[in-house]
Amino acid sequence: MSAMKIMIVGGDNIKMITFHLCEKGFCIVKHISGRKNNHKCAEIPVNIDIVIIFIDYVNHKLSEHIKKEAKKLGIKTVYSKRSWSNVESVLI
Repeated sequence: MSAMKIMIVGGDNIKMITFHLCEKGFCIVKHISGRKNNHKCAEIPVNIDIVIIFIDYVNHKLSEHIKKEAKKLGIKTVYSKRSWSNVESVLI
């Protein structure tokens, strides 16, 4: 079985979360911090299995945009705080 591909929205420093996700067999394909103006119209790659939105690091407009795009593509969206324990609980 190949690794599940994840897109992460929000957060600047996600090194430890990325490390833990890779240990669990997930592959981070794309990360956008949400800080740049052009992020509000970010596109989701078609090969993504799950989108994780860090609710404490993303504005409402970007969150709604990503949610709508993911729904169109049939991609699961999960919401989490930027802590490993929270991420792990929403994925498992």
